[in-house]
Amino acid sequence: MDTILRCSGYLPATTYIHNTFIENYMLTANGSYVKVYIYLSKCIQTGESNLSISSLADKMDNTEKDILRALNYWEKNNLLHLIKNENNNEITGIEILNPDHMDNVPDAAAPARHSKKTVKHETAENPAKPDTTKENPAEKTSAAEPGTAVPGKKDTSGGTGSNDASQEAATGNTAPAVQEKHIDIKITAAQTKRLANDEEFIWTSRVIESYVNRPLNPGEIQLVSYLYDNLGFSPDLLLYLYEYCISLGKTNVNYIQAVALSWDEQNIKSPEDAKNASSNYKSTYTAISKAFALGRPLAIIEKQYASRWLDEWHMDLAVVLDACSRTMLKFQKADFKYTEGILDNWHKNNIHTLQDVGKADEIYAQKKAGTQNKKQQDSKKSNRQDKNQFNKFQQRETSQAEVDELEKKLLAH
Repeated sequence: MDTILRCSGYLPATTYIHNTFIENYMLTANGSYVKVYIYLSKCIQTGESNLSISSLADKMDNTEKDILRALNYWEKNNLLHLIKNENNNEITGIEILNPDHMDNVPDAAAPARHSKKTVKHETAENPAKPDTTKENPAEKTSAAEPGTAVPGKKDTSGGTGSNDASQEAATGNTAPAVQEKHIDIKITAAQTKRLANDEEFIWTSRVIESYVNRPLNPGEIQLVSYLYDNLGFSPDLLLYLYEYCISLGKTNVNYIQAVALSWDEQNIKSPEDAKNASSNYKSTYTAISKAFALGRPLAIIEKQYASRWLDEWHMDLAVVLDACSRTMLKFQKADFKYTEGILDNWHKNNIHTLQDVGKADEIYAQKKAGTQNKKQQDSKKSNRQDKNQFNKFQQRETSQAEVDELEKKLLAH
């Protein structure tokens, strides 16, 4: 991204943060957003040159999308004014507004929709009202199923086909395997009407549209509405959801829905929670790859196996690694199907922890020892019978006439 050419603001040449910002904005904002605001204030007040989105991201060890999300957040709260190039919509200037302006004080009586309060306020110079010249995303909501294309337009929501696959191959960034769940997402007319006047929802939808670089189709609007209003996803989490999926080359609405529902099941409420969950998945895949001595990341189909073992069957990672070790001992190579057979048998017998595995091994060893003892006893019994060779000949009854005939023959000789 090009260097921001123009930065301006009222702040003096020292890094000065208003108490109004601390009292009314900082305490309720995301910590990473506060960090961006403070560091940006320092850069502008000291007249730092070569200020850019990329330089801010490098300094704070964030992505450029993280920085843009923070800037959009503060602009929404009227603490910043972003000056953008009309041609490519890139930021060319940042103006820090005065938080001590009386009209800027947030309405403390406003009800909080989510667990994290989002500050809303207006100023005479920079009103935070929706642009009535643009169509409100909520007004485009219809009863169409997720993924339905806008009539007369190509569905640009993407898919899991060759384009995504080629992007993954180019970046080396493979998407986690997720179990797609098809649920009936319905948004009522009352919800649609209310969301059409919800500035927070409208702002979030427009930022998502800037992420995907196109207007959201009805199915996507319906999904965003459901996540926001029914599941209580905060704007921060919604934006991170789309950023995360786009970074994996996944813009298909069904994939995004599956990830969102998975996060909801895991009680993920913030971008930080989502990042931690993603990190745990990566460490899990790495552990399985090492157990199989693959020397590479897991392939997509291999991740699907791992996801089934861990997420659907709720196996402890230690149990999965134990099954991998048993597979390696038997074949000296990775065999996901054989490992699946082991884990499937354990799952059917309600074995999900290493302690359960230990008990099952003991029971199996006892049964095996009992079987061997029975075989040994049967073998000894068979050997005792074999010593009596007479028993091998067939015995039969001899009649008196046969005895008499035999005596005559003997006397004749």
